[in-house]
Amino acid sequence: GFAPQKMNVKIFERFRHACDDFFKKKGEFFKALKEGAGNGYFEGLIKKYLLDNPYEALVILSPERNMTARLEAETAEKLAEYKAGLSNDEILDLVRQTKELKEYQDTPSTKEELELIPLLGRSDMEPEAAKLIFSETEVDGITVVRHDTFTSGIGYLKVLFDTSRVPVQDLPYVGLLKAVLGYVDTARHTYGDLSSEIFLNSGGVSFSVTAFPDLKNGGFTGLFAASVRVLYEKLDFGFEILKEILTESILEDEKRLREILNEVRSKSQMRLMSSGHTAAVSRATSYFSDVSYYNEITAGIDYFQSVEQWVREFDSKKGEIIAGLKRVMGALFTRDNMTVSYTADDRGFSFLPEALKKLSQALPEGEKKTYAVKAPGIRRNEGFTSSSKVNYVARCGSFAGSGYPYTGVLRLLKVALNYDYLWINLRVKGGAYGCMCGFSPNGTGYFTSYRDPNLKETYDVYEGAVDYVKNYEADERTMRKFIIGAVSGVDVPLGASDKGARSLSAWLTHTSYEKLEKNRYELLHADVETIRSLYGIVDVVVHSGLRCVVGNAGKIQENKDMFQKIEPLTGA
Repeated sequence: GFAPQKMNVKIFERFRHACDDFFKKKGEFFKALKEGAGNGYFEGLIKKYLLDNPYEALVILSPERNMTARLEAETAEKLAEYKAGLSNDEILDLVRQTKELKEYQDTPSTKEELELIPLLGRSDMEPEAAKLIFSETEVDGITVVRHDTFTSGIGYLKVLFDTSRVPVQDLPYVGLLKAVLGYVDTARHTYGDLSSEIFLNSGGVSFSVTAFPDLKNGGFTGLFAASVRVLYEKLDFGFEILKEILTESILEDEKRLREILNEVRSKSQMRLMSSGHTAAVSRATSYFSDVSYYNEITAGIDYFQSVEQWVREFDSKKGEIIAGLKRVMGALFTRDNMTVSYTADDRGFSFLPEALKKLSQALPEGEKKTYAVKAPGIRRNEGFTSSSKVNYVARCGSFAGSGYPYTGVLRLLKVALNYDYLWINLRVKGGAYGCMCGFSPNGTGYFTSYRDPNLKETYDVYEGAVDYVKNYEADERTMRKFIIGAVSGVDVPLGASDKGARSLSAWLTHTSYEKLEKNRYELLHADVETIRSLYGIVDVVVHSGLRCVVGNAGKIQENKDMFQKIEPLTGA
């Protein structure tokens, strides 16, 4: 599977606690399973417990328009009736309790109480950044980024194709392609047999679309990535199966394509509804950021709207969709547009030169023509309505070019805002389930809330963040607490695959180890004055005037003057 080592540990932990003598009998156990596989044992289990199982439950989910508004009106009516039944003394008692709660929420723990909690010192934290492990080489004329680390004999392969070869109007097909490849028949296998072949010989094949800002030269790199996890000895299989999928996939099966599109729409809709804070930030930053605009077209609300249209008009557009997918595959999958990222040790890397040729020599040369993706630069300020009872409220902006450079202390500021100012005002007082902000090295900043009952009030809190930073006060213990929080987000224990991913990100973004060291030094040596000096960055981001909200239709309509456009999140 995708995490065979972790899976094995979990399985054997369960056996160890369930049966003390499992390891004594494991030979008999596996022998019985192998024999059962040949005489219908597993088929019998499926027949008995699934197919012939007489117990079933039928659950019908029937959507109702404006149900949220109806429930809110019913709740308001019940509350009014409850209040009407209270005496004047009971109402005054509720007012008193509410006042006491507010006072409790506004009163911080005493210094003596806080100092009972043990805390690391600055000197206890590692002063050096984790090393980058990549080196660049060339194999069979293909650029290879090698990440040298111990992997327990598992090779982590990524084959990358630059999406700048695809015209902007075709980028939605790039987003769709990642869901199609591996789930349609090829010239050699049905998609079911293809899946079996993959999991018999590897830890899985996956496809993704991602983008990395170029922190040295500006711009960004958009990539279509094909990823495979294999034992070193199976690396040739990894490249062979990618060759089959990338060059022999059959896209003309209209019935299968319709099934995939419906599944993509369902999953995308669930993702947007459950992660509205991410969708809102992505949308708002796409107003000004080229890389965010790219992400919006290939995976955001823009992409979801494309998928909805394809599903809705499939019968008339199926030929156009198939042609678009073929056009994108032809532009992407060429030898000169291919880069390989491989995480392995020396023994694992020794298998690469011959294995790589199975794919590189099967791909044609490309036209080398590229297309730029540029954000519209228009302040849209949109509200996307849904049946949700809560909101995801985003305010975004760019401090790139404002005269304020990125610094490692912004990681500390993020933690201070998230767990002090935003936490108290949005979660504790405002009732939001979550709140967060962030500042990226490419100059993008954002504030957003998660499952938030408020809207305008949340934007007022964002406005107040400028004064909070400008007049920031904290003792050394509080500073250390926030530094620890910031460092913990950087010094996350990484497996071999994650180390390779971190290293590849540094290579693609042109992030040097010296830059990582500088940012870490700035973080570890930050003080109150350093924090205060960042208020200008917060001011630029907050007062950019760029906003997006995904959430409750009633709440968005109540604040319609804040938006230039309001529309349903989904067309369903």
